[in-house]
Amino acid sequence: MPQIPPIFERQLDFDPQGDFEAFARQAPPRWVVYLLCDGDDRPVQLLCVKNLRYSLKRRLGEPDQEQQTPSRRVNYRELVRRVYWRRVDSAFEADWLFYEAARAVFPQTYKAMIGFRPAWFIHVDPDAPFPRHVKTIDLSPRPGALIGPVEDKHAAARLIELIEDAFDLCRYYHILTQAPAASACAYKEMGKCPAPCDGSISIEQYRRMVEWSARTLIDPAEYLREQNTRMQSAAGELRFEIAARIKSHIDQISRLGKGSFRHAARLEDFSYLCFQRGPGPRAGNAKVFLVTRGQIEELLGLIDEPRPSEILRVALLRAQERASGIMDETGARRIGIVAHHLFAPKQRQGVFLRLDSINENAIARAWRDLKKQSAARLETETETESEGAMKEMTADRVTL
Repeated sequence: MPQIPPIFERQLDFDPQGDFEAFARQAPPRWVVYLLCDGDDRPVQLLCVKNLRYSLKRRLGEPDQEQQTPSRRVNYRELVRRVYWRRVDSAFEADWLFYEAARAVFPQTYKAMIGFRPAWFIHVDPDAPFPRHVKTIDLSPRPGALIGPVEDKHAAARLIELIEDAFDLCRYYHILTQAPAASACAYKEMGKCPAPCDGSISIEQYRRMVEWSARTLIDPAEYLREQNTRMQSAAGELRFEIAARIKSHIDQISRLGKGSFRHAARLEDFSYLCFQRGPGPRAGNAKVFLVTRGQIEELLGLIDEPRPSEILRVALLRAQERASGIMDETGARRIGIVAHHLFAPKQRQGVFLRLDSINENAIARAWRDLKKQSAARLETETETESEGAMKEMTADRVTL
């Protein structure tokens, strides 16, 4: 008999000959991830909906007696005998648990059916024979650095262009691979490339330039401080033209760490403490999730103002236990889910704190920010009187 994954915390048995209204009243009109199964616990359909009770009425209720023409809808009353569900309270939690449930319930087919976008990173290996920055969704281990996430593939392309322009890197990789026997392109004539392709500088010197650009992409603050010092020194010596050029360069580099690039960091440092809305009508209720490289877990629940020191202790201890995790395809997909919410509109993304810069004040502030988000949503949110379907997956064996 199939094993129902432990993700689901509650269950209901369904008897199509029984009292349907009594059955439906046992299901909460709340946001859930739920699974319909047959009498042998074989999965029929996996869904994420805002109102479980309405969803069950829609799928398992008595058919419309007035309907004259045959329906192409699946007759779930004939198939389903058991319902498993788990309550969720935020879009982040719903996306994460739906993915984990899909992976467990439909291991052979979920990859083609799940709709989550991958996370986009920049890969660069300064010690490669011909190094360059490349956008990628492949987060498997390899030499060099994976830097991200950025908002999407277009942002990744813009970031590479920004880095190439700021550090005068080679734009034509097919020419670079011919170094040092190639003919230089027009960028050398414009003074915008040192031309390792024709041997104007050695490929080893070029590798160090790429390494410098990668360090700046990861942490632009130190580089910006150096350039500001250079600009002020030039201005103090009345070399205003040079100061203006440095200022233009600073403006260019200042785009790093902002907008679509604001979460770019080494993959090794992809660790967050995530505050999301909790159950019930109180804005102060919260769930705290720990995100480490390729892993997500619910750490604790809050029903009132937190004790930041205790949360910090538990989070850092648990993150240390997970530090040796190996990145695989499943981990990359989880990173994609987290990245989607990192770039969601602020009013519904929850609050994410980078673990490498977390402190007690940041935790207290995160809870207050989440409380404001939740209060604003409670003012405009009403209990949905429809299914509120968000995601669904159906077993291959279910036919119309």
